[in-house]
Amino acid sequence: MELKDMLPILIPSGIMQIMIQAYYIRHCWLNTDLSSKQKAQYIVAIAIFNLPAAAVYLFTAKKKTVAQSFGFIGVETGAEVEIEGRTRQGIFVLLLVAYEIFALRIIAGSTENPSILLMIFLLGACFVIMVIHGIFVKRPENLFYYILPGLQIALILIVEYLYQGEGLQLIVLVVVAGVINGISLHPGLVYSLSTLCVYMIIKVMKALSVYGTINSDEAISGLYVDLLVFILVFATFYTMKKQLLANRRLEIAFKALREQSLQLEEMSAVAERNRIAGEIHDTVGHTLTSAVIAIEAGEKLIDIDRQSALSQLTIAKEQVRQGLFEIRTSVKTISAGRTTPFIPELKRLLQEIQRTTGLRITDIVELHSSLLPIQQNVLLRAVTECATNSLKHGHATEADLLIQEFRDQVQMTFSDNGSGADEIVFGFGLTNMSSRVESLGGSLRVSSAPGEGYTVSIRVPTGQQKEGDRT
Repeated sequence: MELKDMLPILIPSGIMQIMIQAYYIRHCWLNTDLSSKQKAQYIVAIAIFNLPAAAVYLFTAKKKTVAQSFGFIGVETGAEVEIEGRTRQGIFVLLLVAYEIFALRIIAGSTENPSILLMIFLLGACFVIMVIHGIFVKRPENLFYYILPGLQIALILIVEYLYQGEGLQLIVLVVVAGVINGISLHPGLVYSLSTLCVYMIIKVMKALSVYGTINSDEAISGLYVDLLVFILVFATFYTMKKQLLANRRLEIAFKALREQSLQLEEMSAVAERNRIAGEIHDTVGHTLTSAVIAIEAGEKLIDIDRQSALSQLTIAKEQVRQGLFEIRTSVKTISAGRTTPFIPELKRLLQEIQRTTGLRITDIVELHSSLLPIQQNVLLRAVTECATNSLKHGHATEADLLIQEFRDQVQMTFSDNGSGADEIVFGFGLTNMSSRVESLGGSLRVSSAPGEGYTVSIRVPTGQQKEGDRT
């Protein structure tokens, strides 16, 4: 056989090897994950050993990112991201090496075969299709994604039919392994089982042509050996593909879980900052508002009743000191549970509001259940915010507070005799109050009219604290 007769397989094989060699040398040079020493080692190895060294590089070089695109070989897109790109590329390159070796072995052992030229052409065409499918066709929606593997199998089975010696099952298995590696699991399984059926039919036909029957020991043993080898190789590659697929899915799941964890952490941090801001607004804001009111009252009384003016200024000074204290301690106490019962704490708050601001609040409390600490905190903060708004915006002097339990709900209504308004604007205080109430599954409604003050209505589901519970 002359060299020109082998060109159909030697030319595409040589071109492909040079392309892969040049590509991976460039890829090593641009890979920022490798040190200069590692780059030099991989580049020299690829330059000398070509495809095997490129496969080693794919399997061992540090992976930069899961979604890295290689542009030339094995770009993972769409549904085919189930296996990390470098792993599939490495397997693909090794299968190319194995195909070339077995193809040359078949050609060398078939010099007397009258169909040798056709076999060389078929082997070369199968190799080209294998390369095209492995490099360029990666999307399942592409029709060639399914056609090209079928052509590979058809061509190699024709070679199997024309081949007159033994050992061709190895290159058939290489093609099957390439199909399993290159397409999704289910189509790969269908192609592999179909190949097995056609392959065994061809083996039976060849056994009949050689032995005249398949009942001879040699024919039966040959068929069993071929069947066993095919099944073992198929099972190995198919199981490996499933394992790689499972690992890839786990990797994607872990990555998504990490991203969600970071998002939840960020959201928790924002929520905590908002909660702290709300606590400071509800406590320090009310305290400083009371101090401003006391200072303004003292300014008005300083020329009329000096003693009363000094008393108001003393109250203002106490409120400012209390505000500074609350600023220092609010972060420490923000998560602490409330140990004082709700009604005594409410009475103390109302007395403090009246003493420091002069706003007189008439309260009616009718509760049958013990409120949870978080519910107590929300209602007490709501009373503080309502009183602050009544003084600051409505200039109220009196207010009515009703807290009662009805149909598994705690209902709170706060009404004042302030100036009222045509439109209710939700500032930071009301917005924060509404968020707190809604976080408990409740609702908040504000109503007002000019000259009629304003009314805040809150409803939250009843929660009963069990013995020993602490928040």
